[in-house]
Amino acid sequence: MTNKKLDILFEEFEKIGTAIKLQSHKTLIDLNEIANKMFFVKKGGAVLYHIHPKTGEERAINFFIPGYHPVATIAESFAYGKPSKYRLATFTNSELIEISKEAATSLRNNPEFGEIFQNYGIMTLLEKNELRAMLISLSSEEMLHYLHANLPQIIQQVPSKYIANFLGITPQWLSKLKHSL
Repeated sequence: MTNKKLDILFEEFEKIGTAIKLQSHKTLIDLNEIANKMFFVKKGGAVLYHIHPKTGEERAINFFIPGYHPVATIAESFAYGKPSKYRLATFTNSELIEISKEAATSLRNNPEFGEIFQNYGIMTLLEKNELRAMLISLSSEEMLHYLHANLPQIIQQVPSKYIANFLGITPQWLSKLKHSL
């Protein structure tokens, strides 16, 4: 998908959504909430947490930042109207465009934007699946090298404590691994 098509889609998000500014650590969609909105990240970023069903422990499983998956929601809940098994929150002060489910559905059904929107969704889903497959098959050091080589924007824009949580290691261990890069 070309950047020009994505730019057109993202411009449309700004037209149909509402600009909001949020501080760090603000929950956008909570555990057990039905996601009826999505967010386009203009500045800052958000983190998607998986919530362990027994312990309640949160584990970062995806990041949403400008230039890398800037459209954030909890897809299963958004698409099927089911209570969320995840939590979506800002990890820094952020500027977002909040888009209602109704506006997103209308956009998806629009002949001018529907195909671009659908292709973007499929592309990001495939990228997320690849990233999660690598996360479970690579060591934390190998995964950090992968992020550094292939997704440097995550290393540059996401605070280390969230990257450490994503990798399943302590921030101190992440610091030691970063020195090996």
